[in-house]
Amino acid sequence: MRVVIVGAGTGIGKTHLGVALVRALLEAGEQAAGLKPIESGVGEGISDGELLAGAGMFHVKPSQPYAFARPVSPHLAAREAGVTLELARVRAWVDAHQAPWTVVESAGALLSPLGGGLTNLDLARSLAPDALLLVALDRLGVLHELSACLLALRVLGPDMPVPVVVLQAPAQTDASTGTNAAELATLGIASPVLSVPRGDALGPEVQAAMAPIVAALRHRAGG
Repeated sequence: MRVVIVGAGTGIGKTHLGVALVRALLEAGEQAAGLKPIESGVGEGISDGELLAGAGMFHVKPSQPYAFARPVSPHLAAREAGVTLELARVRAWVDAHQAPWTVVESAGALLSPLGGGLTNLDLARSLAPDALLLVALDRLGVLHELSACLLALRVLGPDMPVPVVVLQAPAQTDASTGTNAAELATLGIASPVLSVPRGDALGPEVQAAMAPIVAALRHRAGG
């Protein structure tokens, strides 16, 4: 079962969700590998890839296909390093992990560029996921953000699975926080919409919120 995590924006907690999901799968008796094949800003503290790998018990190969020190968009970091991001290389690395579940986090938002004419949506499609998690922050503007992402998926990725939409609690709430999940359903934008609180990804509150996400993914897996 391959799960790809994409975001409606940047800095929205994809790694937080990925770490929580890998641990929740472990607690549910599954073997899962948490992977981040493309990452920038590596070298200052624990990387996102290391956090994902450390959340489960399945061995993750230490050599990320693309890891850049500069904390900028991966396509800029790659350009500065004289490197071209190649989907085939990413796919080969992900394929090398034979865990029953692989949770793969993209770098940046769904349509963030990875190069000329190449985006995270193209990366997600190349990985042929069994399930897709689309993550956004539960804040003002999320109705537009998710509408745009879902439209892009329908037009540019019609072969992709319908995403499981997850709202993460923002650092600063606003008047819309807590109402957006219901509004997304009322407007017919997305349903169901699942929510994850802030806090320790491995803590009891976040882990409790992962149960319906794991259930939704198992349903997609047919079991």
